Amino acid sequence: MKVALLHLTALAVMLSGASAWAEPAPPSSAINNWAEFRAALASCWTVPADTEGSLIAFRFGLNKTGGLRGPPLVTARRLQGDQDARKRFEDAALDALSRCLPMRVTPAFGAILGESPIRLRFANTPSSAAYQINSNITIFAPR
Repeated sequence: MKVALLHLTALAVMLSGASAWAEPAPPSSAINNWAEFRAALASCWTVPADTEGSLIAFRFGLNKTGGLRGPPLVTARRLQGDQDARKRFEDAALDALSRCLPMRVTPAFGAILGESPIRLRFANTPSSAAYQINSNITIFAPR
């Protein structure tokens, strides 16, 4: 639990801009809807090898300018493989968030984000019908 809290605290510091780490490259145009938002998140995630069957879920809020409103909360995790593989999977999910957020959004979509809790799952499982309505997002590993 302490390790997960440290990861989330470090992520919050990175995303707040208080870190000396490189800023993520902004998308070429502002995100304007949920489909573009999902695609941008998917493009930030690199799936580690030997983590088949793993998944991790987060809940978080974004402000109207596409930045985090506090650290993401891990709501579920099912990590497969040895200890190193499990750590790499969780780190890759946190890295995806740190690379993608803050995200450049249009004012209209930003207003929606500011009112919508995000439920995001990264899954290295076979794709299945997933609840993909607005802020409920599942990103499956490419096959």
